[in-house]
Amino acid sequence: MNNKFLAVLLVIATAFIACKKDKVQEEENTVLPTGKYRLIEMMQSDVEGKDSVSIKYPLSSLSLVFDQKEKTAQVYGIPETLPMRASYKVGANGGLAEAKVSTAKSVPGENDLTVADLLASGNKYESKGGSVVVHTKNRGYLVFSMQK
Repeated sequence: MNNKFLAVLLVIATAFIACKKDKVQEEENTVLPTGKYRLIEMMQSDVEGKDSVSIKYPLSSLSLVFDQKEKTAQVYGIPETLPMRASYKVGANGGLAEAKVSTAKSVPGENDLTVADLLASGNKYESKGGSVVVHTKNRGYLVFSMQK
């Protein structure tokens, strides 16, 4: 009886370890979006976390690119008039961490500082067809569209 119990326990432990290894390998093999994406919209949320203000960016040069090898995301360019840069470490399931945002010391446009603030609080991204949405926790999101 003890031998059967130990054999079953060994099989269960082996299966558990194999599943755990598969999950770790899946996270490492996550394919990030490819190409260059340009900021086209900023959506701000109200105090309840619901969409409240939408700003369109038809002339923005703020771009988002992902580095598959380094597992990072870089943002650079000008949303309205203020040059800025941002970088993130990209984690599993679209997580963004270690946000670093810097701006030039020039006069910002009406919404430039809000864009920089949303970039600084970005915590995950979502890829939808030809666009990437950078979400923040209850503050809004930024929509980037594939550049041709």
